[in-house]
Amino acid sequence: MRIYPSNKTTLTLLASLLVSGAFLQAETPATVPDAQQTVSLAYRYALPVYELARLRYQQSSNPANPHRLPLNTLQHTRQLADHNSRAVTAPNNDTLYSNANLDLRSGPVRIDVPEFGSRYYSIALVDAFTNNFAYIGKRSTGTHAGSYLVAGPGWKGDAPAGVQLIHAPTPDVFLLVRILVDVPEDLEAVHKLQDAIILTGPTLNPSANAHIAPVPNDGPNFVAVVNQTLRDNLPPAQDADLLAKISKVGIWPGDSSLSAENKALWKFSFAQAQAELRNAKRSSRLVNGWSYSSAEIGNFGTNYDLRAAVALSGLLALTPEEATYGGAVLDAKGEKIDGTRRYRIHVPKELPVDAFWSISIYEVEPDGRVFFADNPIHRYAIGDRTRGLKRNADGSIDILVQREKPAEDQLANWLPAPASGHERLSLRLYQPRAEILNGSFAFPALEPLE
Repeated sequence: MRIYPSNKTTLTLLASLLVSGAFLQAETPATVPDAQQTVSLAYRYALPVYELARLRYQQSSNPANPHRLPLNTLQHTRQLADHNSRAVTAPNNDTLYSNANLDLRSGPVRIDVPEFGSRYYSIALVDAFTNNFAYIGKRSTGTHAGSYLVAGPGWKGDAPAGVQLIHAPTPDVFLLVRILVDVPEDLEAVHKLQDAIILTGPTLNPSANAHIAPVPNDGPNFVAVVNQTLRDNLPPAQDADLLAKISKVGIWPGDSSLSAENKALWKFSFAQAQAELRNAKRSSRLVNGWSYSSAEIGNFGTNYDLRAAVALSGLLALTPEEATYGGAVLDAKGEKIDGTRRYRIHVPKELPVDAFWSISIYEVEPDGRVFFADNPIHRYAIGDRTRGLKRNADGSIDILVQREKPAEDQLANWLPAPASGHERLSLRLYQPRAEILNGSFAFPALEPLE
């Protein structure tokens, strides 16, 4: 696991920028070249920060949410994601989730996990900038029972004997648990495992952790939420040059207020910035029509465009060694995937993964986010654990992707497409082997049937 130093370097660097005048909230957009482009740049940088802050507020602070839970408290999803699951874009239908919003300002949080046997599970620890900075789970720490202590920046101390210490780069941490469900009847066993994961943390002062309520599609509110989060979670030193630039339109780790002209600029330019990100072309590795995730996914460094794209279409994505993701872009003839057409995917008998694989199908929303759509057989994904799949004589599987119900003898292998025709197919390969990571294995293309 990566061990992080304190934020002393970041504090020193930000202080020097403040003294030198790099952060000038009073500077008006008229003196900033290409102000609208700067807003777009600021939006891309800040969207992941905002999305995690929005999720944190909804789950832990929103008075309108009757199911909200305090910080440092696990909440569990007891059913697999379906068409009603809309908290996070691109959910999976393979695992049950548990999650918690950690606040490490008052001290570390201890995580105790039970024995998981041969079952896949992972606990991703995600910083305020959506980077996975550590994992607990089958691939990283094994499936034996264990104890871990997650400490915030600058914390000095030793973990108790037998407890592994993990340093977090930000005091706000999102903890996301994934536990594999083999069959529907497996849910009770997974519920017991969820309940056996124990968080123990310091007592928090709720008034000291008040968060600004996010307002959808409101530029000035977006800035206020982001600035509060940046103030409480100092950006890494590598972000300083970009922050100096976007501070001119109001994004910076400090006061959330905006000058009158910057407020007007965000009101005017926010929708354009959203549209530009939504419509931006993505650079990726395309193999057999599948666009594969970048090696930087889940731990983005300074690749702010990728980080923003993932926040829009697959928030809280794992890093490639934990799970490799692919999205269907072109079919076997090199034509763009069309949700009104019928396709076949010929999946070989064995795939080079050490955990599991699945193909999920989503409906694309007007804002670019993707969610499951209801369908006649309530199937949202097909994978190595799907019951009743018909296999060919060589053990391979032919999956049918289409809107219309197929013939009875093909129904078992049907992945229903959204009625709207706006679909996105996502491939998930958990604990991929070397041939997937190095690109020597190519997943089959979608074959058009008409």
